[in-house]
Amino acid sequence: MKVNDFQKYEISLKIPYDDYFNLIYETKYLLEARLGADRCFIAHVAIYGNSRRRAVQKAVEWYTKEIKGVLGQAHNVMTVNDPFGEVSYDDNFACNDSGNKYLDDKTIERIIQEAEGDLIREDSNTGATQCNSLRRVKRRKKQFTQLTSRLTQSPSGTIYYRMTEPATSKGGRMKSKTVKLSSKSLTKALREVSRRGLDKFEKFAEDKPLKKVKSTESKQAA
Repeated sequence: MKVNDFQKYEISLKIPYDDYFNLIYETKYLLEARLGADRCFIAHVAIYGNSRRRAVQKAVEWYTKEIKGVLGQAHNVMTVNDPFGEVSYDDNFACNDSGNKYLDDKTIERIIQEAEGDLIREDSNTGATQCNSLRRVKRRKKQFTQLTSRLTQSPSGTIYYRMTEPATSKGGRMKSKTVKLSSKSLTKALREVSRRGLDKFEKFAEDKPLKKVKSTESKQAA
C-alpha cells in the first residue's frame, strides 16, 4: 500500500449461488461471503486509495486479475462504496468518470435525487461499453462562451473570431466569417487577431454611413 493510499473503501460483490462455487473450484480463490435471501452470495473486500476514483481503478484491476474469468464483467456484480461523500451531482457531472462508476444502491439513489430528473440508473443489460452506473435522460447541449462581441470559445477550449470582410461589389454590404484561432486564452487571442490582421476591416463595418446633404442653394446663372 502506498503512503498516500490511506482512505479505506469497500468492494461489494453480489455473486449468484452457482458462480460462487465455480469461483472457488476454478480459481482456488477463497472469498468469504454470506448467502443472501435471493440465493446470491455477498462478499466484501477492503481496498485503499487516496480518492474514490483511485479506489475504483484498483478495484477493477483486482477484479480483472482474480475473478473476471469466472464471474464476467465487473459492472454486473461489483460496486464500490462512497464513505467520504466524494460523488456529488453538478452541471459537469460525468457518468463515465471512474470516480462515478460502480456506485452502490445508496449512492445511486442519492445522486438521482440531487440530479432532479437529469440522471437515471443505467441498465447493465443494455450491453453498454462504458459500464456506467448512471446515465443522462437528455444529452447536454454544448454551449459556446461569448468572450467579446467578436470572440467565442467552444466547450473544448477552441476560440473563434468573427471577422469582417469587404464587399465584393461596389455598393455591396460588408460580410463576416468565423475564423478559428490557435490561441487558448483571451489575451493571446486578442494579440493573434491583431497580428494576423483579422480586425483590419472592423472600423469600416462599425462606422455608420453618413447621409449626403443636398444643397438648397440655387446655382447662379453664368
